[in-house]
Amino acid sequence: MSFELTALPLLGIERFLYGYIYHFPESFKRCCQGPLKSLLDYDEGVYWQVAKHLGVGIKVFQFGVLGYDLTVRRSLSLAEPRLLCPGLALVGLGQLLNSATFKTIGAKGVYYGSQLGYEVPWATAFPYNIGINDPQYWGVICSVWGFYLCVAPSGDLLNEHFVVPWLETFWYIVSMKLLEHQ
Repeated sequence: MSFELTALPLLGIERFLYGYIYHFPESFKRCCQGPLKSLLDYDEGVYWQVAKHLGVGIKVFQFGVLGYDLTVRRSLSLAEPRLLCPGLALVGLGQLLNSATFKTIGAKGVYYGSQLGYEVPWATAFPYNIGINDPQYWGVICSVWGFYLCVAPSGDLLNEHFVVPWLETFWYIVSMKLLEHQ
């Protein structure tokens, strides 16, 4: 099986988990009372903490795909400055959006606390005041594209080097538009 056909579902696992929690929070809670009971007990009965721990665990797939792609499939070396500079800027922007999201709504907000029945105040501060929806997801997209630009062999965005950023962009946009919205 080709790398692309393996990477596509592996990168989508996290998106489907979060879409499931978003659209079916009561079903997720029932799973927490059943097969995920030990994790719920570990998290002292806090459902959003279970979502957080599942999400962190599933990151193994995302980082595994990126790590395999960048270290096994190709050699990892810095790109020329015309790609490195915008790449670093995108990584910086992405990390700013991610950290600001966590700072503004906290882990409870990030991990679907509102959908799971917890009080999460509506946020209007940065990054929720810059005119983009889902700033954390855009942060991930920027970070992945930025990192791949930093090690790109060329600026050709259709080059096979950029398969993973394209797949990540696909999954995060699907998540923003379909999986996690009414």
